[in-house]
Amino acid sequence: MTAKPEPDTAARTPWPLAGLLLVAAGTFLSVTTEMLPMGLLSSIARDLDVSEPTVGLLVTGYALMVALFAAPMGRLTARFRRRGLLVGTLIAYAASNVIMALSTAYPLATAARLLGGLSHGAFWAICAGYVARMVTADRVGRAVTLVFAGGTVAIMLGVPAGTALGLAIGWRAAFAVLAGVALLLALVGWRLLPDFPGEEPGTGLSLLRVLRTPSVAIVVVTTAVTMLGYFAFYTYISPFLQSAGLSEQALSLALLGYGAAGAVGLLAAGLLVDKRPRFAMLAGTTLLTVALIVLAFAGHSPALAVAAAALAGLALNALATLVQAAILRAAPAGAADTAAALNASAFNVGIGGGALVGGIVLAGWGPSALPIVAALLTCAGVCGVTYGRREGFPATVPSSIG
Repeated sequence: MTAKPEPDTAARTPWPLAGLLLVAAGTFLSVTTEMLPMGLLSSIARDLDVSEPTVGLLVTGYALMVALFAAPMGRLTARFRRRGLLVGTLIAYAASNVIMALSTAYPLATAARLLGGLSHGAFWAICAGYVARMVTADRVGRAVTLVFAGGTVAIMLGVPAGTALGLAIGWRAAFAVLAGVALLLALVGWRLLPDFPGEEPGTGLSLLRVLRTPSVAIVVVTTAVTMLGYFAFYTYISPFLQSAGLSEQALSLALLGYGAAGAVGLLAAGLLVDKRPRFAMLAGTTLLTVALIVLAFAGHSPALAVAAAALAGLALNALATLVQAAILRAAPAGAADTAAALNASAFNVGIGGGALVGGIVLAGWGPSALPIVAALLTCAGVCGVTYGRREGFPATVPSSIG
């Protein structure tokens, strides 16, 4: 009599494209939800009768919730079955966007965004580990690349489309549409996605123990300092490009080119992530640092500034995928979700901390100092990859994922 396969093995397929595309749609939704207030800042501020910087805090608070709670929520939900948990985060996204659409006062909008941040933290805490269980170890990098392409598409198309919709029919309608998309994804996900068990009681490692694993620690630190440097510059890319001589009218075209370069970086990551992961990380962090150094010398050359910013976007979009694959491979056995949650927190520490550092630099020394400070931080990321040649960023892909 043939033995019945284990549930995890039975749930896997050689290349579960439909499931991966659905999770990619989830990353598209999550990034669009996080970034949409940036494009509708003036409309939201006017309707809620607050200043634009105050509305900007809705984005900051969202990122802060992810940074603080992604790892703890990943640990607290480790025993939950994976499909139900993933679908639950999509329903929570829908609730957050419904509350945002119904907000008539700033405190209610704040509550909506804090709920969204918690949803985002939970989603990203389990997303990479869930994807890793859908495929074999030698295809994790490509699967992660496909799934996180949703975030790149969100920045290139989702946020601009949501902004256009919000300006045309109202910002509340834009958030209502996002709520509908989240509910649709939850429904389809429940029917389509494979299910995996959570951890058995008493088998999981604590957050601290996972973080103290040398391979995990080096990836998390490298992610944090690299993103800290990048977002210290990118948060204020508009005033920087304008200080280099780019007109306000040409800014949108420059940012479109930046997004296109990011798509190229994502493609490059997909080609290298499972074949030469260490080379790809070194190339990405080095290219990012070089691009920032060139930006520091761009002076009043708009063409050079735009080209260097595009190179930085190319490198960053590649790295966003590469660090996700790296943390899954660095995780101890049975701790992939916890390690991924820690890295999600590190990523958002970089986003929020980078905005804070960049704001201080901008106020104190002006836009020309932004790429200098950013390059110093991303150079630390290059050192992290170099230091992690044995643990964290090995040259070859391991045969299994923790």
